[in-house]
Amino acid sequence: MTARAWFARLALAAFVVAGCSSSSSGGSDNTAATEPPVTSSPSVSTSESASQSATPTPSFSSTVQASKDCRLSQLDFSIGQGQGAAGSTILPLVFTNHSKRACTMFGYPGVSFLDAQGNPLGQPADRRGGEKAVVTLGPGDAANAQLRIPDPGNFSPADCNVATSASILVYPPGEKHSTTAPEATQVCTTEAGRSVVLPVVPGNGG
Repeated sequence: MTARAWFARLALAAFVVAGCSSSSSGGSDNTAATEPPVTSSPSVSTSESASQSATPTPSFSSTVQASKDCRLSQLDFSIGQGQGAAGSTILPLVFTNHSKRACTMFGYPGVSFLDAQGNPLGQPADRRGGEKAVVTLGPGDAANAQLRIPDPGNFSPADCNVATSASILVYPPGEKHSTTAPEATQVCTTEAGRSVVLPVVPGNGG
């Protein structure tokens, strides 16, 4: 092979190598141009993220309503069926929530016996015994307090001074207004034979 032929072959080989390199580079650029650009998510502070993902704060309106004492205007008062027990008669004093909102009762009602003229007979029932607890009354719910009336036969006439009631007057717990319900029963009007009322509990006592 002559020197001219050798140089011609060498030049041809160099041209082929350069062309291949240019084609490979161009293909890579085209591929990259067709791919969507990679974008990073915007940074969010920890407080913002927590605020967006947190469950919305619930409304506490019903809880606030239920924390309010039951007012007499919300309640129907009635006297349940009496039961005898250990020398006493037990009457459930029933309070029913007839309003459209919940309310609570806690503690002892005030209770007095009245004669036919509306005059009190003896002392109001003693508030003692039982366990006080908050009772929540939804619309239509009832609570009751047990009124324990000692049997006048357990006392001497002087120690009892028996009288017959015509009605019972009641102040719901925490209420300054009273209501009455008819109830004819024999009661002692002395301290020795004083009746006792317990705190309110859920239910109508039936």
